[in-house]
Amino acid sequence: MGGTVLRALVCGAAGAVAWVLCEPFFPRLVGGLARDPRWSAVELALFLLLGTLVGLAAGVLHGLRQGSRRAALSSGGLGALFGAVGGGLGHFFGSAMFTLAGGDGVTMNPFARTLAFIPMGLMLGAAIGASQRTLRGFVSGSIGGAIAGFVLGASFDPIALVLSPFIMAANLDRVAQGGQVEIGGPARAVTCFGLGLFVGLFTALFDHVTRQAWLRLTLGRNEGREWPIDAQQTLVGRDERAHVPVFSDPQVPALAAVIVREQGGYILKDPSSPIGVGHNGIRVQEAPLQHGDTIQIGSLSFEFLMRAGARNAAEGRARAVPIGGQRQPVQPTSPVPSVAPVQPAAAPTLVVMNGPMTGQRFPVQGPTEIGREGSGVRLFADAQASRRHAQVEFGPAGVSVTDLGSTNGTFVNGQRITSSPLRPGDIVTVGSTQLRLEA
Repeated sequence: MGGTVLRALVCGAAGAVAWVLCEPFFPRLVGGLARDPRWSAVELALFLLLGTLVGLAAGVLHGLRQGSRRAALSSGGLGALFGAVGGGLGHFFGSAMFTLAGGDGVTMNPFARTLAFIPMGLMLGAAIGASQRTLRGFVSGSIGGAIAGFVLGASFDPIALVLSPFIMAANLDRVAQGGQVEIGGPARAVTCFGLGLFVGLFTALFDHVTRQAWLRLTLGRNEGREWPIDAQQTLVGRDERAHVPVFSDPQVPALAAVIVREQGGYILKDPSSPIGVGHNGIRVQEAPLQHGDTIQIGSLSFEFLMRAGARNAAEGRARAVPIGGQRQPVQPTSPVPSVAPVQPAAAPTLVVMNGPMTGQRFPVQGPTEIGREGSGVRLFADAQASRRHAQVEFGPAGVSVTDLGSTNGTFVNGQRITSSPLRPGDIVTVGSTQLRLEA
């Protein structure tokens, strides 16, 4: 929800900037509205700039949400282009509706303004939604923009009427001489800010509500980030062109996993990744996905989620999956948290006993570093752990743990150590985190 509010505020600010840049060029006298050719030109410029800036803001935020600067630049440029087109089309159709409904630009006519603002908001929202290059984005943008146009069109004249005494007071000399003062400036300011705000808000809300499936990062940098599964083939990997770009683990290849949508369900596939793909704690080449399944890629863990309708459509689906040269039926199992590629079962394992990572299992087959930035066991939430706190190794002589010069020390079964062998059942304390060694 925080991302939705941020998008709304940033898009609203973009709309306000468009008003600030264009408002000084509007004619000031009511009597000149029908005759002054600048009016239509400035109004068109306002909507073109409004669409450009709001589209740019929405596109950049959409790209950043994917976790890629390249995606932010690409989405931002596309959003600006589509937004400008939407703003221009919205102004054209809105002006036509305004005239057909009897609006003259001088007298107040809330009905005409509402009819005019609906296509303006719809075109703007549709263009910004289309810049996401998905049908769902286009539909959600259209609906959100139409709602925004209706709300702001209905409120434009009342806002101008409420604020008119203040505008008149600021132009007493002109009023005293019998001149007429144009009072629409504050209402235009609210409209520009509101269109950006509501288009950003409603497009984000509809995008969130209408998505059918998505991935949520549950372990790794930027935990909680989500990516919708919209494409026929959703690519996951360390590449800015991936639908789910992940960069926090250098071991993750450019293409680490593929999620294929077919027949109302979703299939997880390993594209011959060198580190493999884990599904509910088991390395797979291919497996059907169900709501709540866990996907492990390197040190990262994702949760696959679906809405109820999509979940019901995929229920009961099983698929023969080639593993180790044989085809075996792989049924969905309950999620088993894991953050590393699956290791041989014989490897000793460190099990986290407390804190937010309780239950996480880390096989020890080579040097396994523990710490806030540890390459093996990353205790990102433990402020008492050093960046590189301790290292556990598995060699011919068995398992041992070595303190790496940590600030708060490393303990085995309550005793502070510099280096110590480990036996199954021993408890290693790093910072405030306890890990038990299992054979």
